[in-house]
Amino acid sequence: MTKRRLQFATAVLVAAVTAGLLTQLGLGGSDKVQIGNGSVSALAHAARTSDTLPQSVLDYPFAERNFASRNGGGSRLLQQQGSLKLYAVPGKGGMLCLVEVDSAAGTAGGACADRDVLRAGSIYMADRQEDGSRLVVGLVGDGHTYAEADGRQTPVQNNAFVLNDVEGGDLTVGSPSASQQVDIGG
Repeated sequence: MTKRRLQFATAVLVAAVTAGLLTQLGLGGSDKVQIGNGSVSALAHAARTSDTLPQSVLDYPFAERNFASRNGGGSRLLQQQGSLKLYAVPGKGGMLCLVEVDSAAGTAGGACADRDVLRAGSIYMADRQEDGSRLVVGLVGDGHTYAEADGRQTPVQNNAFVLNDVEGGDLTVGSPSASQQVDIGG
């Protein structure tokens, strides 16, 4: 009976070590610095009229394919800078979407990812501007306090950031205790 218990304990230990190793290798745990907990407190705020997505955004096939509800329920306006508005929208299958709407330009775009991305990085968009620079906008999880590109740092406000006139291909998101570099292309 004792030999059988020892074999069982050994099998459990081997399975636990193997699962831990596969998690680190498969999910890239060794090269990702956890900054936050993946939560987005902006989504917990009471809904306001300004949180409603424009109907033009809801009419896009992107919305039907990615949003958890057809009407964009649960969306929150994260930031507004001039005619630019950033929204967080609950997505299908536990995903979270960032939607950017520029009413002056008549444009809208979106990106979705699993919420786990927000523990170490960002859901972001890097839009090429007429002058060749990029407008980089992002959604980050609780715990992130800044985003930086080209040596310029901007604070995270309401789980979002906006960086104008980005020339390089690197973005850093972080907190006072940790940071993670994100390749936004060059």
